[in-house]
Amino acid sequence: MWSTRFPPAPPARMLWRITVSGTEAAAWQSLHIHRYEDQDGFLVDGLDPVLTPLRASGAVEEFFFLRYWQGGHHIRLRLRTSLKTAQEVADALAAYLARHPAGTGFDAEEFGPAQATMAVLEAETTSEVLPPDSVHHATYTPEVEKYGGNLGVAIAERFFAASSDVALATLARLPGGSGKRLGAAFSTMLHGLCAARLTPAEMAGFFAHYCVLWSPYVFDRFLADWPELLRVRREPVGRHAATLLAQSHQEPADPFGRAVGTAWRELAESADTVLPAVTLGGSDAPVARRRQILLVSYLHTHNNRLGLIPEQESFLGWLGHHVMSEYAGLPPAADLLDRVRVTRRERLGAYADLAPTS
Repeated sequence: MWSTRFPPAPPARMLWRITVSGTEAAAWQSLHIHRYEDQDGFLVDGLDPVLTPLRASGAVEEFFFLRYWQGGHHIRLRLRTSLKTAQEVADALAAYLARHPAGTGFDAEEFGPAQATMAVLEAETTSEVLPPDSVHHATYTPEVEKYGGNLGVAIAERFFAASSDVALATLARLPGGSGKRLGAAFSTMLHGLCAARLTPAEMAGFFAHYCVLWSPYVFDRFLADWPELLRVRREPVGRHAATLLAQSHQEPADPFGRAVGTAWRELAESADTVLPAVTLGGSDAPVARRRQILLVSYLHTHNNRLGLIPEQESFLGWLGHHVMSEYAGLPPAADLLDRVRVTRRERLGAYADLAPTS
């Protein structure tokens, strides 16, 4: 399923770096910023201007961010820097939030059932909802079982840093509306799959898997619209995909494609160490499944940075499967919608009162 066609790899990068910022060694620091409305605006107008001079001076060596739900929607910011600089960043972000408070549309009580559903879906626990526009120091615990031990985590962190830069640049030019956001996400997913050297047929299979993976998050009312949305978007999305795929034999020219390509080359160089340590799919998972877990995780985290929710990601899988099947000259899976429904029922069967239905 997974191609091993890679262009010549650059020299391997060092895994560990010991650097000093002032008199304190740099390490990964973590801040959680609880922003319940207009996270895009905060990222572009609040976070980026604070980090830009610190990155230019070397005080912040690398950073990346994710959006998360636990304890209220927030930004999880990871900084490779000193604790002193991390506190300076926290103070600057808190000052921005005080000057630009979010609206009052977030209701902590209404959020309770949604948080309970997310906790079930992700095998997590709920947390007390923290005050809006607040900044908190937190512990960063890398997901070694997902990314393949310490070496795999280091590869992923470098990708996350590049992905975060791409996401901020995309958000800065992205007008409101989910249509533009979905289009940007689909385009970057295609760039990433091309950089990972998947064939069109493999891409069709990947998108089908991606669709089913996120299906438990899909509301029934949205699922009912999928066939019509596919009918409307299939032709323009297909044209865009054909244009992009016509250049897929070349080295990636876009920054996201380069980020995925770099991570995929580093993975190829370290496969004997990293892949056995990818245990999220079970200790007996085949190599192809372990690669799939990594690629899904790389693309999902980027979609998260762009502000997509899993329900939208499932739809992109549905759309991408049909578009890429047609491009590859293959019939789309006739049972994909049924598989989505079955997976939702099986995943949420024990929690019927929590299943998203409207």
